Amino acid sequence: MELLKKFREYINHHKLIKKGDGVLVGVSGGPDSLTLLDMLVRVKDEYGLKLVVFHLDHKFRQEAAREARYVSNITNNYGLKCIIEEFDVPGLMNDEGLSPEEAARKVRFNLMIKWVNSLNLNKIAVAHNKDDLVETVFLHMFRGTGLKGLTGIDPVSRIGGVEVIHPLLNIYRQEIMDYCQRRNLNPVYDPTNQETIYTRNKIRHHIIPYIEDEINPGLKDVIYQMAEVVREENNFLDYQAEKNLKKVLVDKGQDYVILSLEKLFKLPLVIRRRITSLVNSKLKGEDNNLYRKHYEMVENLIKSKVTGKRFDLPDGVVVEKSYDKIIFRKNKKINEYCINFNIPAEIDLPRGIILKVSEEKLPSNWRQLVQNPGICLCDLEKIELPLIVRPRKPGDRFIPLGMKGYKKVKNFFIDEKIPRYQRENIPVILDNKGRIIWLAGLRMDDRFKITDDTKKIVRFEITNNKEE
Repeated sequence: MELLKKFREYINHHKLIKKGDGVLVGVSGGPDSLTLLDMLVRVKDEYGLKLVVFHLDHKFRQEAAREARYVSNITNNYGLKCIIEEFDVPGLMNDEGLSPEEAARKVRFNLMIKWVNSLNLNKIAVAHNKDDLVETVFLHMFRGTGLKGLTGIDPVSRIGGVEVIHPLLNIYRQEIMDYCQRRNLNPVYDPTNQETIYTRNKIRHHIIPYIEDEINPGLKDVIYQMAEVVREENNFLDYQAEKNLKKVLVDKGQDYVILSLEKLFKLPLVIRRRITSLVNSKLKGEDNNLYRKHYEMVENLIKSKVTGKRFDLPDGVVVEKSYDKIIFRKNKKINEYCINFNIPAEIDLPRGIILKVSEEKLPSNWRQLVQNPGICLCDLEKIELPLIVRPRKPGDRFIPLGMKGYKKVKNFFIDEKIPRYQRENIPVILDNKGRIIWLAGLRMDDRFKITDDTKKIVRFEITNNKEE
């Protein structure tokens, strides 16, 4: 089959490209990426694509600057825009203890995502081929993997909320070399691809050839076909996880997902693990990177009798047990704030919270109004202006409405079973004497309550202008 036809059939089968897509194409100058670029240019008008080329100078080799110029010249010949970035990847390896492959991948995708958003594109295309997929299956097997790892490389994935497509996964490396020759493409070659100090290169140059020579000459086809079958089964499990996630879901927002422990525990272990994977991916905006130890940590948390236990998953997701719920959330610290204000006021607070404050006469229906937890009515004469709004602080205390003595805010949260992740989000409103008037949305201080002598009130109201 003519290679461009094979390429077109693959992208159509997996719906990798649709008309009008804006695609940032990663081009190193090697055979794979030049083939990917050439093929995308050949189908560009057919799909109405906007193509932009991205090249990263990793600072690994002296030839890197020359290769960047080479990619720029090729891109100009195609009449496309070319983005050249430079980054000290060896420095990042030393600073963060990453392998060359890990560091390069981290930098490359961080920069590409930045340019996708900046240029109003919607996809990234990279040039992994069929051989890469087979090698990745072996890598995952040697590290220990489940079904997901046995798929190797997916035709489409998500990183940082951006779709990453792999249009060459059904094309072997030798087919790519032949294509470059027929199309008069002159790729550059990275000598590190021959160095067997790297695990992938050991698999490529030693393990796979040995198995092909001694056991099965059709090894790559067998592994590729297995990966395709496993992907179908993996997709079915993902579907089951999505369906069951709806059943155990208590609440969700942009930065968190809350699940019912009771309902979750009734599900089979394999579905619980899938739900963990699914929720983690949704919060990160990219495909999952959890290993067996992470799933075991979540399982231990589910079975634990201790509330408040928590731990971190990779890339900034926190898992926490809170009474009869398990909470997955982004580990985002609320910006500190301390705002002084007078009446009237309308104040934008973190997490999309809006605080409105007004002076009013005591309405006849005030008892109905205060049934709304987002509204607090206080006796104006008992408050000393100006007012302050801030998050809670260690040592905060107040007299909860209906009580006679002080109570620490921390203990109040515990008694009211307020999840730890929510406590930092609750605005605390104080008067000029530093007395807490209202834990917004929860409880006012008894000292400021309305009595028979109250004539004028301060009305506090909180609303949320976006999903948390």
